[in-house]
Amino acid sequence: MDIDTGNAHDVDTAGTGWFIGFSPWTKPSVQGLRHVPDSEPVTGMTVKWYRHPAGQEGGNKPVSTGRTMSILVTDGARFEIDFCMSPDFTGDVRTVVLTREGDFAAWGEGLQHRWRCIREATIATVRWTPAP
Repeated sequence: MDIDTGNAHDVDTAGTGWFIGFSPWTKPSVQGLRHVPDSEPVTGMTVKWYRHPAGQEGGNKPVSTGRTMSILVTDGARFEIDFCMSPDFTGDVRTVVLTREGDFAAWGEGLQHRWRCIREATIATVRWTPAP
């Protein structure tokens, strides 16, 4: 499962703050999930900003297409995302826990995911599709 995790505050951006896109410092990300070469067009970009109340759950979502990154905006929150190759979440399940402002998870195509909000959390999610 190709999942890139970390914290936006800790990513080496050469002092610029840019950690997604065509900049040279996005290349070392897992499978290039955060990198989009400046010569590569992107289609279908969407951005979601949402405050999730504690206890809210997002059941199994459709299989991922393109690339997605969810970023925790609220410090001290707790938001958990499960990833699996299987739609019924049997077998290898990886859970990513976002608790610190700037914590993120980025993933590519073919993954199943579901989430749950343990402590109220605002999440910014960016989804885009690299052109073939």
